[in-house]
Amino acid sequence: MTRSPLPNIASVAVLSGHVLVVRWRGHAEDRIDLTELVAQRNSLAPLRKQAAFAAAEVGEEGWSVVWRGGIELDADFLYRLARYQAGDSLTPEDFLSWRVRNKLSQAKAALALGISLRMVKYYEDGNYLIPRTVRLACLGYESLKDKEAA
Repeated sequence: MTRSPLPNIASVAVLSGHVLVVRWRGHAEDRIDLTELVAQRNSLAPLRKQAAFAAAEVGEEGWSVVWRGGIELDADFLYRLARYQAGDSLTPEDFLSWRVRNKLSQAKAALALGISLRMVKYYEDGNYLIPRTVRLACLGYESLKDKEAA
């Protein structure tokens, strides 16, 4: 399986609160809510002030968003967060919770979803972004399981 090209940022704008609008080169725009992240991470504490957060700029060659004081979030992280927030992907934690909730080993999860055992491990470790098709397969698995139980 080949990885998709790394995301690259064309522009960034700041909305009210701690929301970025990121336009990707070759992709659409995403609104990314960083409110929770900024509140939780001490390294991002300076960005809790709206004026500091509003100074967001595209980093070198579009590989990050940067702020004064050396604060930087890389494009890959922001792209993943955007996919999670849009509901296009499961987080690794959500994928593991699905597997445990359905009492599936990694091997049985792979069989149920029609993917390799290696990919199940990669998804749980966060090495790959979980595609929407796998997210939908997880939902479908539970739907069929519930239907059979009824």
